Amino acid sequence: MNAVGISPEEFVAAARHFIKLSDKFFDSWTLHQNDNEILNTYIKKEEFVSHRDENDKIFLYRAEYVIFFNLSYGVPSFSFNVWDCSGKLLTLEEVRQISLMKISKEDFYSVVTQQEHPVLYRPYFIIHPCHTASLLAAFRHRTKNLIITFLGIITPLIQLNLPLEYGL
Repeated sequence: MNAVGISPEEFVAAARHFIKLSDKFFDSWTLHQNDNEILNTYIKKEEFVSHRDENDKIFLYRAEYVIFFNLSYGVPSFSFNVWDCSGKLLTLEEVRQISLMKISKEDFYSVVTQQEHPVLYRPYFIIHPCHTASLLAAFRHRTKNLIITFLGIITPLIQLNLPLEYGL
């Protein structure tokens, strides 16, 4: 574990607690755990999201969000994929365009990259963990659940609704 990070065991405990809250709030996150390999533990949510463009046209997408433990940085890592209504995976630029935040290409691309998922072994967009580590460092000892804090920080960047009840 590094100075600002957490251990895999702390991640799994936070994930289990988060799933209990998700179940309580009917938020549809699921825990995927391999008892033989703690590093393969992740939580996942699938949902439909909509986006209204500048011409008031509404688009519907299917999104899959996965949070897993990044051993190198000792932090939760957030990965996601988004598909259009025909089933085509969106490009990184298309994901940037539907982001809730207006952000430049350079800034977005420095935070989000596409790479092979270290647990699921297929391409995902992943929020770079070095940014996660620096963001969470300030909250490490002041949060009840690091995953909730983590999601609260990144939700404006992506189309993910985090119910306010998680903060209570």
